[in-house]
Parts: sequence; structure tokens; C-alpha cells
Amino acid sequence: MTTARRRRLVGSVATAFLAAAAVFAVAGPAAAHNTIVSTSPAEGSTVTEQPEQVVITTNDNLLDLGEAGQSNQIQVTGPGDEQLQYGTACAAVNGPALVMPMQLGEAGEYTVVWQLVSTDGHPLSGSYTFQWAPAEGQELAAGSSEPACATSGASSVGPSSAAGGAGDGDTATPATGGLSGDVWWVVGAIGVVLVAGIGVLLVTRRKPEPDDQTSVSGGSGSDGPPTS
Repeated sequence: MTTARRRRLVGSVATAFLAAAAVFAVAGPAAAHNTIVSTSPAEGSTVTEQPEQVVITTNDNLLDLGEAGQSNQIQVTGPGDEQLQYGTACAAVNGPALVMPMQLGEAGEYTVVWQLVSTDGHPLSGSYTFQWAPAEGQELAAGSSEPACATSGASSVGPSSAAGGAGDGDTATPATGGLSGDVWWVVGAIGVVLVAGIGVLLVTRRKPEPDDQTSVSGGSGSDGPPTS
């Protein structure tokens, strides 16, 4: 292999690795799930005035599938064995936040259980608690045995996973029927590596160049008779 061909081969291999590295570097942040930025009421806080709503804020816009009470949900339950519900309407997506109106009842520990759809299509969920110590004059709600947003297709929210910051883990099943964003990034990265590999293979299998062949001085054929 000549020096020129060796340089071309090394250049092709380096290009393939750089292309793959660039794709995976971009794919990392692009395919990431949403993470929790803040909650209101805050986790572990003590509230003395009616907050009027519960807000779960993430770092990116949420995916609104247009099915109230099914894909994006919040449930707030109060103290006591009855586990009464204190949400007053369905949760709604507002950009990167999931918001639900609520009116708290008797004093004690309240549990917020939430479920939302990340921007990449993955459902995320979690739960946290806060304390309610109403100040004098606060109007208290009676609570309800059923969620305010109990639609026909809705299911109860469970703290099976989280988007980071309030809960544990995340679910592996996308909320939509198609492939999620991270799958497409991985497929694209594999495609780049395959194309680069084919290019390298074609370079290495090229026919030898003229300067790769050795020539024999004097040509070929039988020697003539010796001269006397």
C-alpha cells in the first residue's frame, strides 16, 4: 500500500468516527426526557393559605395529546383514611407546566400524584407531599371521593416513575403509537456509521495504482543467444 493510499484510508476512518461521534453528541440532549424544575406547592413545604392550584413545571414543553384526564393528570389527596380528592378540574398543559385547580380541606399532610407526557413522547410520573396548616379565615373544601377529572377513559395516576426531582425512575413505553425521538436518533447514528463504513470498504478495495506495481528492467521474454 502506497503512502497516498494509506493517508486516504486513515482519513476515511477518522471521518467515519467523527461523524458518528457528532451524531451521538447531538442525540444525547435532544433525546432526553423532561426533568422537573419546580413544584407548587413545593415538596416538603408547609402551606398556610389556599394555593388554589398545583403546578408541576418541567424544563421543556409537554406533549398535549388533547385527551383531558388521560395522558396528563394530577391528583391531590388529603389526610385521613378516606383519601379524599381535592382537585376541582382537569389538569391542563401550559407549555412546560402541568396545572390543576384545587381547594384544600382539613389540615394535615397532602399527597400530589402526577403523570405527564414528556416532549419526546415518554410518559413520566411521580409523587410528593406537603403540609397544609390553614391560617385563620381560610375557606376549607369538603373534598370528594372521586377525582374531579374522572373521564370515561381515564385511569388513576400512580407514582410509578418520575422525570427527575420528585419520584423515581421513568417509564420505558412511549405514550404515542410511533417511535420516540431517542429511537430515531439512534437509528440515524447507526445509519451514519454504516455509510461511513461502506466508504472505507470501497477505498480499501480499489484497484492498485500504477505506482504500486513493480516493473522489471529489460522487459520480459526469453534471453537471446549469447554472443561470441
